[in-house]
Amino acid sequence: MKVECENCHVKINLPDDKLVPGKEFGFTCPKCKSKNSFMVPGEEEPAGLESTEQRESAPSQEEAAPLPPAESDFDDDDDAAVGGFYEEGAKLALICFDEGPERDKLAEIMTGLGYVPVIPESIRDALNRIRMTQFRAVLLHENYDNFTDGLHPVLGILQPMNMSTRRQIFLALFGKNWQSLDYMSAFQLSVNAVISLDDDRKYDKILHRGLADYERFYRVFFEISRELGKI
Repeated sequence: MKVECENCHVKINLPDDKLVPGKEFGFTCPKCKSKNSFMVPGEEEPAGLESTEQRESAPSQEEAAPLPPAESDFDDDDDAAVGGFYEEGAKLALICFDEGPERDKLAEIMTGLGYVPVIPESIRDALNRIRMTQFRAVLLHENYDNFTDGLHPVLGILQPMNMSTRRQIFLALFGKNWQSLDYMSAFQLSVNAVISLDDDRKYDKILHRGLADYERFYRVFFEISRELGKI
């Protein structure tokens, strides 16, 4: 659902699965940090219950299944749990790197390329954010959050994703054993680009080229999707 901040009037996309019809929902504006709340519209009465007899036969509110509990008003932890709220139209880049200069550098590079960097706190946080939010880019370190055992869970959730959604995500995998922009290795790993961790001084040029190649490859798909209103 799209709403507008009462203070700065920026448009914000709220996750529909967190909104309970007929209940108040509170959130913090990601731009001006002001607190907002609004009443979620109630569900429309189903067609076919128009007559008095049909209305009387419908279950009362007491008999109906209880609604899930409403969100806690203005709970910053809850905001983080659903992946955060971002300005409408923002190009989000999820940066799955542990804290350090590499992560800071990648955030700066993606900002310069027109993306809004999003930093998850852990693998669990990253997976929750991917489920709740449409990211346009994901940058993943092969050992993010000290993971060393087999397929990284972030890859595990992105690789089997429906292709109509997956095509809209540029996925770059960073590791020690690849040559940067080796597209055969990228194809085998079901990612858009592999990037060597030894090329950290060239991350900006490598990401710029990788994103440009990705956008050229999918340009026709994106143009048709925009015409159909799918992106």
